[in-house]
Amino acid sequence: MPLGCAIQAEFFDADPAYRNAAVDYFDLIMPMNELKFGQIRPTRDSWNFEPADRLVEFALSHGRSTRGTCHIWWNSTPDWVERIETAAEAEAALVEHIERVGDRYKGKLTGWDVVNEVIAHNPISEGPLRRTAWLKKLGPQHIPIAFAATARADPGARLVINDYDLEFTGPRYDARREVMLTIVRQLQDRNVAVTGVGIQGHLYADRTIDKDALEQFHRTLDGLGVGLLVTELDVIDWESVPGAEPQDATAHRLVTDLLDGVFAFKAPESVIVWGVSDRYSWVSDVLPRPDGHPSRPLPLDRDMAAKRWMALLRQRLRSI
Repeated sequence: MPLGCAIQAEFFDADPAYRNAAVDYFDLIMPMNELKFGQIRPTRDSWNFEPADRLVEFALSHGRSTRGTCHIWWNSTPDWVERIETAAEAEAALVEHIERVGDRYKGKLTGWDVVNEVIAHNPISEGPLRRTAWLKKLGPQHIPIAFAATARADPGARLVINDYDLEFTGPRYDARREVMLTIVRQLQDRNVAVTGVGIQGHLYADRTIDKDALEQFHRTLDGLGVGLLVTELDVIDWESVPGAEPQDATAHRLVTDLLDGVFAFKAPESVIVWGVSDRYSWVSDVLPRPDGHPSRPLPLDRDMAAKRWMALLRQRLRSI
């Protein structure tokens, strides 16, 4: 079962140690941002494939698999899409984008996160779906439109719906898992193929992973003929005791609990780490520790040395 990582073009270009670590430790190497809508098509008439092309070819040339994320994400919607006025124009733009991108990478990617983070942050108070430009213009129909277009563009690709906060204990997380299952069933009721659900796996030191709920979620998906992936694994350790050793111990505990829950029924399709090394991570920029201590979100430290939870990942995935 593949252990994957997501890499970024700017660090790939500047840091040979980063490139080498991706190859040394991971079976799947995927672009983190370079295949997202806003990066590929920042204006209606401009397409920028070069960074994604380089990363995909790097993975394949080193005998690694790769995959795509994502056609729809609320935080990578360019201004020109926001300005679209009619549903017909919005659908045409979305389908054109997916078909052109999907055709370019057909046969190279194992699959796509077709839609990402479409569930409302708190479905209990907000309703089931996140209020996005695509929802405003097309309603819930934008989800099956995107899946159907992706299937047409690359019939061999695994088609995944991906979201966060699906692994923790509490009513909000229960509600998010239920919305995810509802979306999957609705797609299937319309004969729209969905082959996987991605649990992002951004783990928080102050939250408890619901291992029993993860097992049941996995069983329910399997009963629907749908696989499970961990797609963006890292640790937000801002509520842990400061220091390399206690922060890494917290990360090891959280990753162990996640794997216990995800593997309880059967192995997932893959586990993908959202980055490579603590040297480069969104966590340090977006969710830094309030005490000023460095975050340690990833399985390799800033010197590209493996932590104990890298050994845990390799052991669990290679024992299948």
